Amino acid sequence: MKKPVIGITGNQRPFREEDGMYLSYTPTGFVQGVQEAGGIPLILPIGDPATAEHYISLIDKLIITGGQHVSPQFYGAEKEIVSDDYLLERDLFELALIKEAVAAKKPIFTVCRGMQLYNVAMGGTLYQDIDHHWQENPASEASHTIETVKGTVLRDLFGEVGQINSYHHQSIKDLAPHLEVIALSPEDQIIEAVQSSHGTAFLGVQWHPELRYQISEGDKALFDYVVNQL
Repeated sequence: MKKPVIGITGNQRPFREEDGMYLSYTPTGFVQGVQEAGGIPLILPIGDPATAEHYISLIDKLIITGGQHVSPQFYGAEKEIVSDDYLLERDLFELALIKEAVAAKKPIFTVCRGMQLYNVAMGGTLYQDIDHHWQENPASEASHTIETVKGTVLRDLFGEVGQINSYHHQSIKDLAPHLEVIALSPEDQIIEAVQSSHGTAFLGVQWHPELRYQISEGDKALFDYVVNQL
């Protein structure tokens, strides 16, 4: 049986900032999580938005990973925080990937920034600074709970109450049309996961399953679901 090819978006950071050298990369947990679930990972480096259609033609499903803040210009807001953690080239490229994947009816799974960006692409907005969602303990450890919605895949994978890690300062504010909430943080009602409400194969989570899939049965099962069922 042909293995599904899973496109995983890459990020970029300086290698030697003084001479303008950069690294293109994606967290290894995404690569290994897809491989262990039976998929073929294909890293998609940040590039010209015009190439997005070709990249999407090469893959069966798309994973949009975490990273920088989403520029507020894409949801009609002014910058409200003091931060330089933005990368316009990445926003533009991944927005193009989303557009092409939706047009081609390719399933999309998004993580952290990826979920925020998808919400923006579909017409939603973001909180630019929230408290208590950036953990200080190791990334492999859970830092808080989620409450899942009955009848959703996350209820099946994590139960009514699940344990997750958390590394984000921004989150969904106004939910985009045709998306529905399937998990919340019970302490402050921050949206922790969403899915499509109109038939599109889409799932987004706010935590980082790639950092816990080796020790968390729920996160391991999440990769299996994305690769084989989404």
